[in-house]
Amino acid sequence: MDTTIEKIQIVKNSRSIRKIHKGFSFDEKYVVDDQYLLRLFSSENEKQRRLEFETIRDCYHYSSYVPRAIEFGDLPESEKSYMLLTYLPGEDGEEVLSDLTSDEQYQAGYKAGEELRKLNSMKAPKNLPTWYQTKKAKSDRYLKRVKDKDFDQTIMKEVEQYIKENEGLMKGRPNHLQHDDFHPNNLLIHQRRFAGIIDFQRMDWGDPFHDLHKLGYFSKPISIPFTNGCIDGYFDGQEIPELFWQLYGLYSAMHIVSAIVWGSAFERDQFKFLKARAYEVLEDHDYFELHQPKWYS
Repeated sequence: MDTTIEKIQIVKNSRSIRKIHKGFSFDEKYVVDDQYLLRLFSSENEKQRRLEFETIRDCYHYSSYVPRAIEFGDLPESEKSYMLLTYLPGEDGEEVLSDLTSDEQYQAGYKAGEELRKLNSMKAPKNLPTWYQTKKAKSDRYLKRVKDKDFDQTIMKEVEQYIKENEGLMKGRPNHLQHDDFHPNNLLIHQRRFAGIIDFQRMDWGDPFHDLHKLGYFSKPISIPFTNGCIDGYFDGQEIPELFWQLYGLYSAMHIVSAIVWGSAFERDQFKFLKARAYEVLEDHDYFELHQPKWYS
């Protein structure tokens, strides 16, 4: 254990502390007295992480299914900063969804979608670039970088054509809070029910519909009932607008490109996994002849 954290008052007075090793984040994570989550990170990222902390604090006004922000501070002697949040009980959705009945999976997804919609209602700070400007510029960069990656480039050209034909749909879309990593790994299940949304490290601002785009990549292979529930809950059980599916298809195509670029820096097995998921998404959309994936019903 990093002994510098003992200078944090809640840690100093704690009865128990345990380190969490799971997850892709570079943060050091500790559960304190089964009540608090302590995250340590480099002070080089202090400005960005303080914004994350402040956003989590604001999120609690929109949904009670997120951690409460307690304290943010620095540990100068170790060149680290920290944030202290409430600890939400529960297990990683990816690990336990298969233990639930199909109806329980669907209901957990439905509630998760409802709570995501509430978070997505938070408006972005003023003076940010438009979503279209931000996302198109990022997409263009990834499309350039994907050309030398280990992926069928004939198929990738078709994906690029689909993106170019549909990217205009992003014009005029709202700038709202995005969790930006909404999938079972970051969703908690407790006592067979949805229990919380965690890990806001990738949070951003833009089209709220974009927050559902990773479902086909990381959620559908785990549980189709849960994934359907997320979408139905997001729209409060009402008919899904066609514009959503058009944007969902666009964002799914964009994510294939970014996942291949991003994943190419990983170890071979992990990149192989991301490639396989990319081809699965392509099949689900009939190679983007369909905006709406075949698994949704």
